[in-house]
Amino acid sequence: MNLVPEWDYIYDQKNLHDKEKVYLKGKDKIVPPFRFGVEDVATKMWFHKLAYPGQCLTNSHLDIIFYYLRKKGKYAKEPKVKFTTTDCLFFKTIHALYEKFIAQKKNLSLITAQHAIADYIRGRKMLCGSPWHLCDHVFFIIHMETESHWILGRLNIEERRVYMYNSLSTAMKDSAAIKACQPFAVLLPHFFALFDEFKKENKPICLDPFEVVKVDGLPQQTSNDCGCFVASFAEYFIDMKPIPPIFDVEKHRDRLAVLFYKYARMKEVEFIDSEDEAPPKGPKKNLS
Repeated sequence: MNLVPEWDYIYDQKNLHDKEKVYLKGKDKIVPPFRFGVEDVATKMWFHKLAYPGQCLTNSHLDIIFYYLRKKGKYAKEPKVKFTTTDCLFFKTIHALYEKFIAQKKNLSLITAQHAIADYIRGRKMLCGSPWHLCDHVFFIIHMETESHWILGRLNIEERRVYMYNSLSTAMKDSAAIKACQPFAVLLPHFFALFDEFKKENKPICLDPFEVVKVDGLPQQTSNDCGCFVASFAEYFIDMKPIPPIFDVEKHRDRLAVLFYKYARMKEVEFIDSEDEAPPKGPKKNLS
């Protein structure tokens, strides 16, 4: 795929996915950077890693993709699913809190309405965030550091279940994935108890951990494509489409790379910024 014809590749196109440095010296920069709301993209390698199978997606890729999924849900005229997403920082934040929580023998005083997790739940922490009590589902980006592997978590608030989507399912990987979901399952019920919006019919909210449920029958990756699988699993659910048993990862990567490149170019050419992407306005000058 020749995603951007004017970009100077150093190697033949068919061999690009095997190389780390694919651009001529000094030709990797995007000037000015492409602005994607939550983050700017200043290098062409960002698109290369997104487009070609076997390339590991980074926090930057997943944060940007899940930001646009949030926008899709928030601004759709007739959304099929009421949902919001989190980002990679949320995963790090809740895991850090869980480690403290366990180290301090499940000290509930650590769970407060002032914690960053509570701000996520209120919908205040991210661009295009929605209050969770207005959603039916919340998507989590989960990184299993010991396995160097991304999985998708989906909280069904009504069912009190965290559904785990793993594109590299083995007994060992599934065990590690369930462990990675525990901070969400254990801590979120306590955070929900802080908000009246999650209490129904004047009944106290249950503090029992959410059930973690493995989603079976998923297509499985054969290379380092877990990030693409995570993004696509979320999009299939949001669009209310069944996840196919055969997954053409190259097709999905091509589509994502082209969509983001075309959108960035359109913004440049037409000077388009949505309200949440526009740079903050400076203070008004006193003209008197």
